[in-house]
Amino acid sequence: MSGKQKTIRLRGTVISGTGEAGGITELGWVKKQFVEKLGIHPYPGTFNIKVLSEDMAKLNTIRQAKGIEITPLKAGYCPGLSFLALVDGKIKGAVIIPCVPNYPAAQLEIIAAENVRQALSVKDGDVVEVEVYL
Repeated sequence: MSGKQKTIRLRGTVISGTGEAGGITELGWVKKQFVEKLGIHPYPGTFNIKVLSEDMAKLNTIRQAKGIEITPLKAGYCPGLSFLALVDGKIKGAVIIPCVPNYPAAQLEIIAAENVRQALSVKDGDVVEVEVYL
């Protein structure tokens, strides 16, 4: 990460996702963009957190930032903004913010090359910190 890059640290509780991300991260065009744009060969699925209420302003700052766009190549899929990130100071990954209506305001999805939940030995309800690089 360059010295000029801004870092935002926020915390959230680990939550289970809907299970849809596993299929999405395995789509060829999605995987290709994660590799080319973020340098990440994604583990199938995402690691989800619900951002703590005291860090919601930080999440809103991230949502307003210019991220790396993941562009859909097929109809029926939404674009997403992504930012490189570090989970609990150990796991390199990227925050993915889907640009869809009614997406849960406090939810944050993270991709990584490994299963983050297993690598950190965390379960639903545990609190983790995420450093997001703008």
